[in-house]
Amino acid sequence: MASTSYKVLPVRLLGPGPATVRYLYIKPHTGEDSLPKDRAVYIAGVPAQLQGTALVELFARYGTIERAALHGSRVSAVLLYAAAEGRDKLLKAAAKGRPLELQLQEPTGPYGLKGEAGGEPGLPWAGDEYRHSRQSHPDGKLTRWVEEHKALKPGNAELQQALDEWMEEWEAEEERRRAEAVKAQEEDGWTVVQRHKASGRKKNASATGVTVGGVAGAAAAAQLQAATKKDATHADFYRFQQREHRRNELLNLRQRFEEDKKRIAELRASRKWRPY
Repeated sequence: MASTSYKVLPVRLLGPGPATVRYLYIKPHTGEDSLPKDRAVYIAGVPAQLQGTALVELFARYGTIERAALHGSRVSAVLLYAAAEGRDKLLKAAAKGRPLELQLQEPTGPYGLKGEAGGEPGLPWAGDEYRHSRQSHPDGKLTRWVEEHKALKPGNAELQQALDEWMEEWEAEEERRRAEAVKAQEEDGWTVVQRHKASGRKKNASATGVTVGGVAGAAAAAQLQAATKKDATHADFYRFQQREHRRNELLNLRQRFEEDKKRIAELRASRKWRPY
C-alpha cells in the first residue's frame, strides 16, 4: 500500500533571469475517481512557471505521461503515467529530496488547459476529461489535508483528560508506596505518627492520643487497651533503647543527689539544720 504522506521535491528553474528554487509536494493520488491509483500522482504547490508544458516536460523524464490536469486554482495538478513504473520512479526521486533542474523556455503565449480560455490546443492536458474533485478539495488549496492533519492532533480537552488520568494513577501509586512504607516501619517496631486534617471536633481520652469522640464506651476501652498493649510491647524493644533508659535513670538519680547536697549546704549555712 502506497504512502499518502507528501514528499518534498525541490525544483531549480533556470531561465533568462536568475535561477529560482521552488518546492513541489508530491504524493500518490487517492481521489475518488476512475483513475488508476497505481499510475496517478498528485502534485501540490505548482508555481506559475510550471503551469503548462513545463510541468509535463519536468516529469516526463520518469516515464510517458498519458494524461495531465491542472486544478482550477492553478496550484495543484494530477499526472497519469502510462505505466506504474513511471509513477514509482517519481516517488522514489521525491523521497530522496534531490533537486531537479529545468530550463525554462521563453513564453510565447498564455499557459492553460486544453479546452480552457487562453490554452494552447497542442498541450497534452485533458482538463475536460478529468478535473480534480472540488468536493474533496473545496477551496482549491490544501484545505482537506490541513483538516486531516488537525484531526490527528488532540484538542485541549483530550489533553487535559489524559493529564488528569495520569495524575490520578500517579497519586494512587504514591499512596500505595506510602502505605507499604508505613507498614514496614510498624513491623520493625516503630510507631508511625500520622497527622490528620481537622474535620470536626475530636476528643482524646488520655495523653496516649487515642480518639474516642463519637465511639461507644466498650469500643473506646478496647481501643485504649490495644494502644496501651502495643506501646508496652514496643517499649525498650531495641538494645540502644534499653541503654538510653538506664542512662536516663542514672542521670536523674545524680541530679536528685546534687539537689539534696545543695539543700543540706544551704541549711548548714543558715544554722537551721538540726539532724537530731
